[in-house]
Amino acid sequence: MVLGRGRVSQYKLLQEEKKLRNHLLETVLFSKQALFSLLNQYNTVVIKPTFGPGKIIISKENNWFKINSLQKVVRVNNREEMYEYLKQYELTQKYYVIQPLKFSTPLSQIPCRYFVTVHRQNSSSKWRSVSITNSKDSSVFIKLFQNLFLNKSKSLSVLVAKKLGNSFPSCNTIVVEVIYDYKTGIWIYDSMLHFAISKWDQYQYLRKSVVPKTDLLTRFTFKDYLYLFSEVIIKPCVGQNGIGVVQIKRKGPQVYEIHSGIRTIVKNNLDETYRYLEDTYLNKKDYIIQQRVPLATIDKCPMDVRVITQKDEATWKITGKIVKLAGKKFIITNAAQKLLTLEEAIKDSTILSKSSEPLNTIIDGLCLSASQMLDKKNIDLKIIGFDVGVTNQGDIWIIEGNYVPDLKMFKEYEEQYQNIKKLRNKNRRK
Repeated sequence: MVLGRGRVSQYKLLQEEKKLRNHLLETVLFSKQALFSLLNQYNTVVIKPTFGPGKIIISKENNWFKINSLQKVVRVNNREEMYEYLKQYELTQKYYVIQPLKFSTPLSQIPCRYFVTVHRQNSSSKWRSVSITNSKDSSVFIKLFQNLFLNKSKSLSVLVAKKLGNSFPSCNTIVVEVIYDYKTGIWIYDSMLHFAISKWDQYQYLRKSVVPKTDLLTRFTFKDYLYLFSEVIIKPCVGQNGIGVVQIKRKGPQVYEIHSGIRTIVKNNLDETYRYLEDTYLNKKDYIIQQRVPLATIDKCPMDVRVITQKDEATWKITGKIVKLAGKKFIITNAAQKLLTLEEAIKDSTILSKSSEPLNTIIDGLCLSASQMLDKKNIDLKIIGFDVGVTNQGDIWIIEGNYVPDLKMFKEYEEQYQNIKKLRNKNRRK
């Protein structure tokens, strides 16, 4: 039997662990009957997709039902009308779940809410808490108070990961959303499985190497990163070909520029900027936020290096390396206007040192080291396509690795292309 990965399946698994039961919110599949039944018992419920982000909060206020979805609030005066409105305007996916909210204050006003990332190297390793991501900004008092129950929250999160990890052995990173309510205690509000294709999972293996500072995207990390770096990149945890990648730049005290594809728009304050991102991107996929690497350019177009590493028996090798030059007005190189060798690119670029040999040596060493780190996943990796950024000063960053790299771009360089294909075919025959 194939075990489902959705929220109901996870809830049933976690219910088997006695130490977690008092911290779980009841989770049932959405239906008209289930919705009305929970609203008879509780003043507030939340509807979530079976998979992925998004929530609709329904609360009873006197004889009215308030429906809160993203930035929209609608009030109706009977439950039949409320159900019909949900069906017609809000429930766009096939399956949803419902949870009662047992908190003493509205969800949006709860100050202690954060994401605990729990990680293991592979299916035979121990789980450990590796990072805490705040959901929103908190006062110094709240942060001090939060620290009092942080160890308990980490312990519960590791317990969640152990239980889910036993059923999903190929998942090595799990994010647990924890809420602390002053009156009702600690709650496991959500849990998210990050499999090998997730950029957040990949970051856990590479975070000690030369990768840009990265975190889960929340309202708090958005504000924090823009304060620290002025320019950031947000990207879906799971995605390819640059789809959904957005650059945000702080242009002034209250001016923010949002750049996606060739389109640029300007917002006049941080809250307005974040709301736009929520409406346009964050309601569809989970995102990470990353410090933007100031890439070297050619004719004002950013460039990066695509490096192919492949496993030959037990040894990782560099088998391909080309420079991708972004199209005019594009912020990323997925829409490449031109492909070059590293030697050709350096000559025409803004990189100060025009000698390619030192860069070649460092890039090769970093990519081989990163390949060995990612190989610890035990997911039978044979090929990785790394995107490597180089700054004007010659600083080198690994932006990310792709486990199913596009090899068509190497057709312009026949020798590299044939070497890549030869080793790929050899690995396929095993």
